[in-house]
Amino acid sequence: MKRRSIFIIGLILFAVSALPLFYMVREVLTKWMIDSQYSINHAYKDDQGFSTIIDAQNIEVNGLNIRIVEEPTGKKGSLTPWDKEEGVEAGDIVKLHLFVEGKEVTPANEIWLSNRKRGSRYFSWLDILTVNKKIAIVQRLTDDDTPMEDRRWKIIWIEKNGKITEEHISYKQRGENPIAVRLINASGTDRMMMGYYSDILTFYPTIFFPFMYPIGTGIAGFVICLIFLIQRRKQKTTNN
Repeated sequence: MKRRSIFIIGLILFAVSALPLFYMVREVLTKWMIDSQYSINHAYKDDQGFSTIIDAQNIEVNGLNIRIVEEPTGKKGSLTPWDKEEGVEAGDIVKLHLFVEGKEVTPANEIWLSNRKRGSRYFSWLDILTVNKKIAIVQRLTDDDTPMEDRRWKIIWIEKNGKITEEHISYKQRGENPIAVRLINASGTDRMMMGYYSDILTFYPTIFFPFMYPIGTGIAGFVICLIFLIQRRKQKTTNN
């Protein structure tokens, strides 16, 4: 009876840990599979030659000219509590027109230009990446005040032969397009790091999570169940 009670405890520990462990393993494997198939890099290089988020309105990538044109709207973005504390003025809201080889390739959408003197003026809104031999222009479509679960992006793909396609991604449906999630995170347009299917690995780790739970509880539950089954099998063999 005592052994059976210990087995039940082990079974419960493993059962309550199984789902979060599955989510964690799925995230790790998905990232590994994407990184093993794709080489993803910022297309823009700063004055020191370091690859970083686009901070220019003209750039040549893979022999193609990409031009960014800002159309003023007369509107200003919202201020964060840190902006207010530091007395930083609100950034301009502009409509962003994207041209490839002189041709506008997508409808213009509003973005909030950075109100900081450091970093890219398009930070968290736009970036241009190279993905193997392709080019991906990643743009966030929802503003800073939009909740994470309602955020949307578009990715403009440019093939080596100049063929252009566009796809739209939402936070709620991101599981349908893991490579898009990888590009959004790499471009910094995520605003907050997001997982491919769940955000279980995007939280700051603590001793409790994920080490004690679900990793510790999952291992303990599995070991307890395994020991019980081995001992039970030995007992049956002895009795026979």
